[in-house]
Amino acid sequence: MAALSSRTARQRLVCCFATIQLLGLTPAAAQLLPSHTLSIPRTSPSHFDWGLSTGLNVSAGNYGAKCAVNIKSVTCNTTGTTLIELPMTVMLQAGRLRMEVTASFINIQGPGKISDNYFFPVVMAPSATEPKHRSGLGDFTIGGAWLLHREDAFVPAIEIGGIAKLPTASSGLGTGKGDFGAQLNLYRTLTPWLTAYGSLGYLWIGDINTVKLHSGAHATGGVDVRIASFGGGAMLDLQQSTWQGAPDYASLNPYFTWHFLGGVGVTLYTTIGLTRASPSHGFGVRLSL
Repeated sequence: MAALSSRTARQRLVCCFATIQLLGLTPAAAQLLPSHTLSIPRTSPSHFDWGLSTGLNVSAGNYGAKCAVNIKSVTCNTTGTTLIELPMTVMLQAGRLRMEVTASFINIQGPGKISDNYFFPVVMAPSATEPKHRSGLGDFTIGGAWLLHREDAFVPAIEIGGIAKLPTASSGLGTGKGDFGAQLNLYRTLTPWLTAYGSLGYLWIGDINTVKLHSGAHATGGVDVRIASFGGGAMLDLQQSTWQGAPDYASLNPYFTWHFLGGVGVTLYTTIGLTRASPSHGFGVRLSL
């Protein structure tokens, strides 16, 4: 009876996905390019599209913050920070406009204060009364992009995008300030199975009372390979230093993706820190519809 019930459940799941495809409601999982750190995916060629994604992201390191500069003094803390995120993202596209909303449950062990899943963590020495372990709902992120030019034989696809972090996180989980970003995205199909992409933008990071934070330029670049239902690639992520004494942020993010049942995709990825401001190591999994 248990085996029959399990087989029936699988048949119903397959029928459900088949019905969605027949109705023309297949989500934009194939358009996700390509890494967890690209918060806004590439625009779908469809006039209307949607997508859902969730996953697990784990990263750890000092993020360059062995010492934190306070307005009145310098406090040193060599304890690293470990971050565990459970993000949930909803994407909706209408024509050339694409919007995305992300909420995350966050667990932090150490002195770090996260600025959300789009910006890297801001790490500082905690006050005497601040607990080193905190968990709860993190900041909300709202992003949007407009397709300026669809790819043709001579010019790559060009998008302009913006993203805002709303300071909704519980106490001790975020900086308590809003962050904003704007960027230009480029996508170029080199072969039917190989796409190059990149972005160049600027992040305005809200100042907090204890540490002077700096806004700065942000850039990404990478390649995405797609053969049948499998894909992979890597993305280089660069960001100017956000506070005095910390080096610029740089990380390499390799990933592997498997698409099955039409609109479902699973992505496994890792983060390799290239400077002291980056996480020492990180990994995660992403499930997208």
